Amino acid sequence: MPVVTFHHEHRSIEVEPGTNLRRLMRHVGVPPYRWFARIANCRGHNLCGTCAVEIVDGKGAAARSQEEDTTLRGNLAVVHTVDKNIRLACQTTINGDMTVKTHPSRPVDWAATRQRLTLLGIAAVFMLIFATMFVYLFLDMTKKF
Repeated sequence: MPVVTFHHEHRSIEVEPGTNLRRLMRHVGVPPYRWFARIANCRGHNLCGTCAVEIVDGKGAAARSQEEDTTLRGNLAVVHTVDKNIRLACQTTINGDMTVKTHPSRPVDWAATRQRLTLLGIAAVFMLIFATMFVYLFLDMTKKF
């Protein structure tokens, strides 16, 4: 049976193969989330990226999927650089022995974030123009303007 070692917590747990890492962490009292994410998270549905962990020796985990990689890279505005050992606990299945470091740092890719924020700003301006035109046309049609 695989043994999962939590590096920062100095704990080792023997588990059944195929166990989900997030469920194991919650079951044994190792918090997969920190700060506000303890309340506001996706509950293991690969949407938020707040349960990121570092698998030190990744031989006991299945390969990272494209969806998991997309979630790890960031949300709508902020882009993170992701090391190959960073995984989402909610998407990691335990297949063999592994060592897990909780709450790894994920640096921000400032160039990609700036580009994304610029595109969001342009989209916001166009949406504002569209909404203004819609209101004007509605008021014109109802003869209120």
